Amino acid sequence: MSCLICAGPAERIPCAGSWEECKCSQCGHYRIADALVLSLMEQGQIFDIPKVRAWLALAHSGQGIPSIEQVEGLLRT
Repeated sequence: MSCLICAGPAERIPCAGSWEECKCSQCGHYRIADALVLSLMEQGQIFDIPKVRAWLALAHSGQGIPSIEQVEGLLRT
């Protein structure tokens, strides 16, 4: 599987609900809402990789696996 953020190699983690869960050596362990993935693909939009990695690093300092449900400020402009 490819990382949903950087398109590098990633491990897909089985996940309950409507989420995609991945472990990427560069981006880390995260979840993204299925609806968001589909919306980004339909619109042809991609993540701003440095911004997302910085956000994930901050989110990892809390508890649990970071979950991306909204992309405000995380897309390449």
